[in-house]
Amino acid sequence: MESIRSQTQTRRLLLVDPYPRNNPYHLTASERRAVWFPKLSLPVIAAYTPAGWDVDLVDEAVEDIDFDRPCDLVGLSVMTCYAPRAYEIATEFRKRGKPVVIGGVHPTYCPDEALRYCDAIVCGEAEDLWPQVVADFEAGAMKRIYKMESFPSIEDYTSPRVELLSPDAYMTRQCSFTTRGCHFDCEFCSVSPFNGKTTRRRPVPEVVKELTQVKRWIRSELVERMRRGSLTQALMTGLRIRLGIEDGTIFAFVDDLHNSHRAYCRELWEALKPLKIKWGCQSTLFLGDDEEMVKLAAESGCVSVFVGMESLDEESLEETNKSFNRVQKFEDEIKMFHDHGIMVNPGIVFGFDHDDEAVFERAVEFLVKTRVELAYFNVLTPLPGTALYERYHRTGRIFDRDWAKYDGKHVVFYPSRMTPEQLQEGFFWANHQFYSIPSIWHRLSGTKQRFVPRLIMNREFRKLIKRTCPRGGLSPVAAVLKTLQAKLPSFGLETEQLIPNALHALKKAGETSQELWLKIKAKRHDQFAALVVDLEGTLDQLNARELLERITQAAERARMDIIVNFEHLREATPKALQTLLDSEALKAVTPYVKIRYRKLTTAFEAALEGLSLTGLEMLKED
Repeated sequence: MESIRSQTQTRRLLLVDPYPRNNPYHLTASERRAVWFPKLSLPVIAAYTPAGWDVDLVDEAVEDIDFDRPCDLVGLSVMTCYAPRAYEIATEFRKRGKPVVIGGVHPTYCPDEALRYCDAIVCGEAEDLWPQVVADFEAGAMKRIYKMESFPSIEDYTSPRVELLSPDAYMTRQCSFTTRGCHFDCEFCSVSPFNGKTTRRRPVPEVVKELTQVKRWIRSELVERMRRGSLTQALMTGLRIRLGIEDGTIFAFVDDLHNSHRAYCRELWEALKPLKIKWGCQSTLFLGDDEEMVKLAAESGCVSVFVGMESLDEESLEETNKSFNRVQKFEDEIKMFHDHGIMVNPGIVFGFDHDDEAVFERAVEFLVKTRVELAYFNVLTPLPGTALYERYHRTGRIFDRDWAKYDGKHVVFYPSRMTPEQLQEGFFWANHQFYSIPSIWHRLSGTKQRFVPRLIMNREFRKLIKRTCPRGGLSPVAAVLKTLQAKLPSFGLETEQLIPNALHALKKAGETSQELWLKIKAKRHDQFAALVVDLEGTLDQLNARELLERITQAAERARMDIIVNFEHLREATPKALQTLLDSEALKAVTPYVKIRYRKLTTAFEAALEGLSLTGLEMLKED
């Protein structure tokens, strides 16, 4: 009889989301409620667990783990930065005779490592695999590795069991998704390798049905909490509802690319209007080019978008396969969202190969100027499974393999144009500057909608930054590089005959200038202790004088040689070239450093005939 009873009794599954309790970035309760929402991976696993199992879920970001908690099987979902903690948890449970299954991105790409700490791993998306894992466990025949053969369908999808999450621990528990996968292929991102390079979309009626059910359930829970709690608790809950902080209508779509398909978004957003919810998502910034769609998103309840801006440098965006982001449009795209009351939260990554010490101040200034409500700064991180990891691993640029530091907050590789220390210091500095009180005041002063929730979010981010980040700092060279950068108008060209750059003419024969500007870009040289000044556009006498003045100031402050590159300059006036060849003007620079010209003679050979080049140092033409 006892054996029959043991076979029929309900089994218990414990799902754990690891988060080291001693992590300096561990959020306080108020910070979590302001800025944090849970991952859906474990609520999804709970939903796909066969009948006959009771499921408990522990988010270690919220509560401690009781390793003696009764359970028959333990499951962990693991991101790379939480892998060390996940292995500690798995080891503790296995000491107590509890079998452990680990899934998620990290074990998918580091299977041999993960298998040392658990009984089985799940590689890839788990919806189709998990029921088989449980069935094999019940039969005493669980395999070591379960690999996804094809991406699971997301039609007739079983809704994640978000009710298992702590009710008062997050900005919102109302998380859902509409798509999986990403057709972009950013070098540093693991989404397209893990979830596929095409997007799968859930049927709109299924999404609407799920949101309706969750909204009704949350509303009932709020009413019950106010009825059973004390008068003070009821008043506080009522105040949070009144201020729009908590009212059962705030949803987060956790898709990695919510707006991947215009027609689908149009259908979905129209269907969301009757629900009268507020929602946020992760979107491309260029959605802001389409006023019709932004207006529709706002009308359907969109109040916030996280956008992967990544960089304000076009070369960095090109480097990471994100050239679809167009820097020259960023300001107008942000304004489009703001004009419709939608909060913009850019993600910025520091440490691309084209980044130098000027990147930090340039990013913060732009984000403050455009009044974005929040920003998420990250250090470039070569995560296993990404093309970036393969490139850095192949070239020996990774110097730290402690997975706990692969969280976007620590430098684990050798940058190209600054030291690891300069990158780390700049990351700290940018966080403190952006979340300083003057910055918060300026950025939120124009906010007309949901001002209180946005202010609270900034306050909690500021507390987190002050508690976790050293002040940081920028080297003197950072200010020099920033000072050199400019876009100068070209004047007086009606009386000057423009001389085309011979190199440019060979590349784009017959092309003429559309805008008469001189763009000055500055960077460290990859090999020499020098600053490289790249010229683009049109050079006239006035901006040639301005260029020399900037170079003189830079030379005095940086004490580094300066290389002026003419290769990409489109055209110049005779007087501009004469100004740059003025030996008296150049003497102002030479007490500090050497100034060298690159591609000048090749680009403007005919115009330089008869002019003295004595005293000028030309780089060897390559």
